[in-house]
Amino acid sequence: MKSRDYVHRNFGGQCSNGDIAPYVIVTGSKSRTIEIASNFDEYKQVADDYEYLICTGSLNGHPITACSTGIGGMSVSIAIEELANLGAKTILRIGVTGPIQNEFNYADLIIAKGAVRWDGTSHDYVMPEYPAIAHFEVFMASILSAKELGYPYKTGIIADLASLGPLSDEGYRSFLSNNTKVMYDQLINAGVLNGTGEASTMLVQSSMYNIRSGVINISLQDSTSQTWNTKEDYRVINCGIKTISILQGWDNQNSQNNIKHTVPSI
Repeated sequence: MKSRDYVHRNFGGQCSNGDIAPYVIVTGSKSRTIEIASNFDEYKQVADDYEYLICTGSLNGHPITACSTGIGGMSVSIAIEELANLGAKTILRIGVTGPIQNEFNYADLIIAKGAVRWDGTSHDYVMPEYPAIAHFEVFMASILSAKELGYPYKTGIIADLASLGPLSDEGYRSFLSNNTKVMYDQLINAGVLNGTGEASTMLVQSSMYNIRSGVINISLQDSTSQTWNTKEDYRVINCGIKTISILQGWDNQNSQNNIKHTVPSI
């Protein structure tokens, strides 16, 4: 029997070789993808399929791509599969989050060292003991970017859940809250900084496929009003753009000096 065509192959068949740059910024929403791309030197839209909007252009004379992934591990895994197949070598995820710990101020950045794999999707790839970790160069470049931009940030372990894990007991959510409250308490006790739904899947895939990757989130929960406030969302976009710019510079230097990695001077 002839196998069925994979509907998401090359993002619905809209992308081909050359449409995806070696440097990619991924994010959840299509609107943020456009905001990211508007910071490139120039760009064009190359695909718009399901939740995947893809824009490719240049930054500092180097090709770069922005791609939306939608929400959750399965959507992200499809995006990473296709990006990797089409030539992505460095993938940085930027997104919004709500803090788990009480140590955050509004608009603080969270730069992930790694992620707790409660996402579900990554377990389809490899055993649960396999770590979801950021590449050290992307991690260092993200820190340097935040410092140079003057944005407050924290580094540490984040967590992915397969659901949003609402703490509210309203309506039909009560059964979910009963389960996720236990998980939430475990994360607090372990010092996990914040929760998302996409990072660990991407980090696991990236390690398996020899792709550099990392994650920068921004806390947009206003502790005063206890509401989401997107006014400072631009910070995570700026930090993501600058992080890629730093990595491009390091890669150029490494190539000229015939070395593999950039490390801090001692």
